[in-house]
Amino acid sequence: MRLRFAGMTARSLIGGFVAVASVACAKGREKAGQESRATVPAAGPAAPLPAPGALTKPIEQYTGDELYAFTRQLQYGGGGEHPRRCRGRPGCGGANPQETTRVQVDGVAGDDSLSAAGLPAYGVIAVRAVNRGPYADSAYNTRPGDAYENYLIVIPVANSATASWRLEELTTTAGARTHRTLATGTLRECPRHTFQRGPRADFKTCDEAAKLFPASSRAFLQGDVDPPIWFGCAVGCCTADPPGVRG
Repeated sequence: MRLRFAGMTARSLIGGFVAVASVACAKGREKAGQESRATVPAAGPAAPLPAPGALTKPIEQYTGDELYAFTRQLQYGGGGEHPRRCRGRPGCGGANPQETTRVQVDGVAGDDSLSAAGLPAYGVIAVRAVNRGPYADSAYNTRPGDAYENYLIVIPVANSATASWRLEELTTTAGARTHRTLATGTLRECPRHTFQRGPRADFKTCDEAAKLFPASSRAFLQGDVDPPIWFGCAVGCCTADPPGVRG
């Protein structure tokens, strides 16, 4: 009996050692796994999302209904309504015009990092402009009325680090939606400006932006030509200068 008991005791002790060793190995593997995971470098920031206003085909291939539907998917903000010189009326001309109009501009949310050197292939909508006044404006010829919306599209120039722009008018009337180009030009990236997150749009030159001179505090309609459409971009801000606008 003592021999049998001794044999059982030996086997129990061996089994106990094996169990303890198994648990120790399992804990060792778990710890090694934790250490291994801890030493793996954290993943870098996610790749930037495509610009929300990026066109999926050339603007000429959009129908009026397609462009209308696309612009309804975007969010706008960071702008305001500003006085603008008008056209087509006797009182619109001169150094001190007797008649004016008003245009609302807003940036596109998520399109604040546009750069001439890295634009989507077919361009991207950067600004929405709506003429809230009684007359067409002088610089861009936007038409008044709820039936018209205008979209500033920034387009890459092939084999170049520059970009162009076009202002596309969209007629929003149901059953008769169309679009056409009002004006075109070369995009101007304002140098040495500070990038700011979020949509921004205004009417001002690069020089005025550098002086932190908001349109709301600027003397109304100084000079013979209104300042251009201005919006936030990767270099801080960009302008869509129509012919005759400088600065």
